[in-house]
Amino acid sequence: MANSGDRLRIGATLVAVSVLALGTAGIHLYLFLIEGFLGNGQMLPIYQLLFVGNFRIYVILALALLLSPLARIRSFVRLLLIAVAAASIASYFHVGVLDALGNIDKAIEVLIIVLATVDAATTEPGDDLAGRLAGGALGAVVQLVAGIAVGVVMYLILTPFLV
Repeated sequence: MANSGDRLRIGATLVAVSVLALGTAGIHLYLFLIEGFLGNGQMLPIYQLLFVGNFRIYVILALALLLSPLARIRSFVRLLLIAVAAASIASYFHVGVLDALGNIDKAIEVLIIVLATVDAATTEPGDDLAGRLAGGALGAVVQLVAGIAVGVVMYLILTPFLV
C-alpha cells in the first residue's frame, strides 16, 4: 500500500489534464458570455445553461484533481471528466453547429479523455477509494469505459433539449 506522500504527488499528466479542463472551461464561459448572454440574443436559454454548466463542472473537476484532500477520489474525478467530455463531444455533433472554436474545444476534450486515461494507467492505486480499479492498465480501462458510458447516458438525457 502506498504511503500518504504518494497520494499527494501531482504529475505532469495530471497538471496537463487540469490545464486542458480549465481551457475548455474558458471556451464554454466565452460562449456563454459573448455568444449567448451578451450576444445577439439568438442563443436558446438551454444552450446558455449548458455552457455555464460545462464551465462550472470543468473548473470544479480541474481543481478536484489538484487538491490534496481529494486525492483519494481522483479516479472518480477522472471518470467524471471523461464523462463530461464525452457528453459534450456527442452534444456538439448532435447540434451540428460546427465552427473553428467548437472544433478546437472538441480537440481539447479528446485530449482530456486521452490524458485522463494515461494518468490512470500510470497511477498506482494506493489509497484511492476505488482500490485496484484506481490505477494501472485495468483501472485505466475501467475508468475510460465507465466514463464514456456515463457520458453517453448524460448525452441521452440532454438530447430532448438539444435543438
